[in-house]
Amino acid sequence: MANDLVRSAVQSMSGLGSSSGTASPWDTPLATPHESPATTPGGSPIVRDSDGKRLPKMSDIKMILSDVDGTLFTDAHELHPATTDAIRYIRKNHPDVPFIPVTGKQLSSCRDLIKELDLADMPAGCMHGAIIYDHKHQIEQQMYLDPHFVRDVARLMRKHNKSTFLYVEEWNAMVTKEENGTKDWEQVARGFDPAVRDERETDFMQRVLKGKERIYKIFLPMDEEVVPQFLELIEKSFPDVAFKTTRALPYIIEIVAEGVDKSAALAYFCAKFNVKAENVITFGDGENDVGMFEAAGYSVAMANGMKKPKRVATHQTSSNDDGGVGKFLNKIFRPEMSDEPDARLSVDHLKQLDQQLAANSPLAAGAYP
Repeated sequence: MANDLVRSAVQSMSGLGSSSGTASPWDTPLATPHESPATTPGGSPIVRDSDGKRLPKMSDIKMILSDVDGTLFTDAHELHPATTDAIRYIRKNHPDVPFIPVTGKQLSSCRDLIKELDLADMPAGCMHGAIIYDHKHQIEQQMYLDPHFVRDVARLMRKHNKSTFLYVEEWNAMVTKEENGTKDWEQVARGFDPAVRDERETDFMQRVLKGKERIYKIFLPMDEEVVPQFLELIEKSFPDVAFKTTRALPYIIEIVAEGVDKSAALAYFCAKFNVKAENVITFGDGENDVGMFEAAGYSVAMANGMKKPKRVATHQTSSNDDGGVGKFLNKIFRPEMSDEPDARLSVDHLKQLDQQLAANSPLAAGAYP
């Protein structure tokens, strides 16, 4: 059954024979982790982040990929002014550097962001890369879940009194709702993707089973302390089904088709723009960003992020509520805007200065005992 599902998902991808001739990310070897030039002696000018790590030179960055919720968006689901200003500056002054949102969100929930950041001519990876859109926001390819698996997950959640949201392309259906929970999970879901419809008493699931509605992502919000047991329950309940669980936030389990990952989206966009993965910088805060972080030359975890992406990332910036993405990009593209000193000196030159300082110091000259 697992092989059939994978085959079904792969066959469902669209755009493989598009006139653009662009290879699918599922046909493109994934970029592999490597030592970033930003952490290699002699690789970069010495501009440092808050952890004291060297930053890449502006010329090292050929493409920027960013998560949205918890990264570009503040906790209020708004763009921070510092982030907006930095990205609009890059779009205006460095139009050859693609800036691409790669998010768990639907494209419909990113339209205001796309407009505000001047990204209307950019492609996008949505629902963790389950759908890849071209620069005209037409679907280039897609991977969706087996409909019977979707139904069975919803049944399992209903049995355990948990909420279930099923994502089609432009909206999402609430098919089960937790009763007497600690939070109104419907309102939580609307905070991330507002187009929620209550489909508990409709024929929605029948349309899914008949193939009239494609489900790209299952969204399961719940109290954080029970997440580990439900991750285990889902894995044990469907041992023969090919799927992947991930988390953008600690209290939300998300399920996508096997093979869906932000690293696949990164590989796709690298092929599309003829950019090497080592020249890509990525931003994110969730476990769903880890694959993208491992594949990119430079990866930046938000201060508000989960533990795993922080461990994997080559760099860290301040929180989403502090405009961390914008502040980090300014250090690379507009160092004069940074609050920290700009030390754009090569490693060899810094060593030479250190040697001169040591030779000319009062201590070296014997002025002190």
